Amino acid sequence: MKYQSLSPNIGVKSVDETVRFYTEVLGFQLVMSVPETGTLQWAMVVSGDVSIMFQEMKNLLEEYPHLQGRSITATQTFYVKMKGMQELYRKVKDTAYLAKEMHKTFYGADEFAMYDNNGYILTITEDANDAAIKNYDNFFFPVDDYEASKRFYAETLGLEKKFEFEEQGMVAFRVGAEEPAIILKDKKKFPDAKPTVWIEVEDVKALYADMQNKGVRFLTEPFAIRTGWAVELEDPSGNRLGFTDYKKDS
Repeated sequence: MKYQSLSPNIGVKSVDETVRFYTEVLGFQLVMSVPETGTLQWAMVVSGDVSIMFQEMKNLLEEYPHLQGRSITATQTFYVKMKGMQELYRKVKDTAYLAKEMHKTFYGADEFAMYDNNGYILTITEDANDAAIKNYDNFFFPVDDYEASKRFYAETLGLEKKFEFEEQGMVAFRVGAEEPAIILKDKKKFPDAKPTVWIEVEDVKALYADMQNKGVRFLTEPFAIRTGWAVELEDPSGNRLGFTDYKKDS
């Protein structure tokens, strides 16, 4: 035998209200419901590989009569592992949804607990390695003369062009078989540019929250780029570092 998935089917007073909570507060998507329109008796919401089903209590009791007389909430909690935990915590920490503040467990995980609209307790955690550094990403050099600099790297150094966003004033050159590239930034379009090393991480938003908790000050909040998210800071000596991930759709 091989079990392939496990999706809880939870009895609730109002499927419509529950779907609104899980989509608007927690960011799930409604993928299926009965009926498709009108007052819902059953629904499924999904986020990534996680799916949860909700069934209106009267309808559930008609399907399973032996559940008659039981409380709508059971003595249980749901342990939810997610990405972007700090963002959700900031969203609910000053609301009645918060059941337990962010804390460090005896096994070293950061967690908090919250109530959903039915009173079920969701314990929220996140893998610590989402903030871990993975590898070099790219090296950024500001240039005064964009066209002359392009010729120098292409013709004098003989580097292959990797890509160019000419309208943005950026061009990248491959260095051998290495994935990190040298990227030139036109100072006419990036007047505040400094030589910068970008480093790839699993999740920029997770790293941003983790390092903020350690007292690190960033130049900006995380910002969207073509391939995902990025954020920059300066070390104690003024050297500029950037962190990026490849989470374009998150």
